[in-house]
Amino acid sequence: MPSEPVSSERVEGVILGGGISGLSAGWRWSRAGFHDYRLLELEDQVGGNSRALAYKATSAPIGAHYLPLPNEEARAVRRLLREMGYLDWNGSAWQVAQEHLCHSRQERVYYRDSWHDGLVPRAELSDSALRQFEAFDAHIEGWRERRDQKGNKVFALPLHYSSREPEFLALDKLSFAEHIRSQGWDDPYLLWYLNYACRDDFGGTIDNCSAWAGLHYFASRDGGGLGHPGDILVWPEGNNRLARFLREQQLGEVATGSLVVAVDHKGDGVTVDYLDLASQQLKRLEAKVALFCLPSFMRGRLIADDVATDAFVYPPWLTANLALDRTPEDIEAPGFIAWDNVIHGSESLGYVVATHQMLNTDPNKATVWTWYRPFPEGPALETRKELLETSWKTWADTVLDELTPLHSNIRKLCSRLDVTVLGHGMIRPSVDFVWSQSLSRARKAQGSLFFGHGDLSGMSLFEESQFQGVSAAESALAHLGNKVESYL
Repeated sequence: MPSEPVSSERVEGVILGGGISGLSAGWRWSRAGFHDYRLLELEDQVGGNSRALAYKATSAPIGAHYLPLPNEEARAVRRLLREMGYLDWNGSAWQVAQEHLCHSRQERVYYRDSWHDGLVPRAELSDSALRQFEAFDAHIEGWRERRDQKGNKVFALPLHYSSREPEFLALDKLSFAEHIRSQGWDDPYLLWYLNYACRDDFGGTIDNCSAWAGLHYFASRDGGGLGHPGDILVWPEGNNRLARFLREQQLGEVATGSLVVAVDHKGDGVTVDYLDLASQQLKRLEAKVALFCLPSFMRGRLIADDVATDAFVYPPWLTANLALDRTPEDIEAPGFIAWDNVIHGSESLGYVVATHQMLNTDPNKATVWTWYRPFPEGPALETRKELLETSWKTWADTVLDELTPLHSNIRKLCSRLDVTVLGHGMIRPSVDFVWSQSLSRARKAQGSLFFGHGDLSGMSLFEESQFQGVSAAESALAHLGNKVESYL
């Protein structure tokens, strides 16, 4: 790499990272009339975990693939959906455009040699198991309705609006497993279900995620007056639909293929050096303000920083996209395949179907499935190394071997299989992390450098990534003396 920049440019602002947080920051700056900025992104496609791959049948996600109906406090998300035309005012209330809600069947689980609607096959469970599920559901509903002495939700989304009362924050110092045991719940299927939830949203388990985070997963979403708390917005390409819209709204310059190598925030501004991968030239930007929307583990490599990031844990993930000539055989009729298809007892999370939202769901037409597997336990560094060293064929066989017993002719119909390794897939809300002093310190600005990555919430959710990016953008505008209405 060149040792000295070949050029130096002055801009008003620079955004480091083009994931959802960085794109949301640029969206906010653009809406505020602040256009003289550069957004630097390493990959050739912005979006971070919300990127997608294009196929003949449709585009399909490599990561984030749905958005729950936003709560009322998720004001930036609701504003974004209004801009996209997905929320309409009917004269008395907001309503969601129904075509973007996940079509039936939303999800099914393979359990005891057959598929069942939803993730809880109640007809197959014992009376004791059903009683524990009923108790858990009542427990969650109590938390969803609970308010603190100031009227704040205990579990809000974004979590910034959650109660800060010590009684509730103490839950962050317990593992979710400890909280579950304290309630006397021990049914194997219930424990699998709760572990599945932690693996799905956090890349963790009930043992290594905090009780606060586990309860937040179930109790924080309330539908926001738009529908049922479990309703979700789904597109063939997943959350790339949102990322692409945010990309289109950028009025500053978006520079993909840009590897940030150094950030100096001494003095009145910020200096950023980055390698332009296309030209292999080292370039420099001098800005009045900068937004650090990169994962926090990059801080120690790029800036002089005294904020420890040892507690930031990023479990690796692997996803596989299967381009299929048509819908494979199924033990049910192919036309009954759900959007989300989960396999009980598997190390994977199953697969989602990109063509599920299309009006023409002819099983004889080509489709794309995205298969997910987190790695929630063990040393992350060693797992990343193993993932990178394992051959494509090994992972392709792993995926197809799991799916063949359920879809006998899937190998014959699979014309292409792409494997994506996400070495730092998502932040894990470990025990004593979400409400820790170290995370609070990491959110604080340093001079003209503001921090806005989604991992600063402790949970890898669209609502949190957008909140952090918009918050950093608005703080930088205030630092420059610009008064704007807050989107938050």
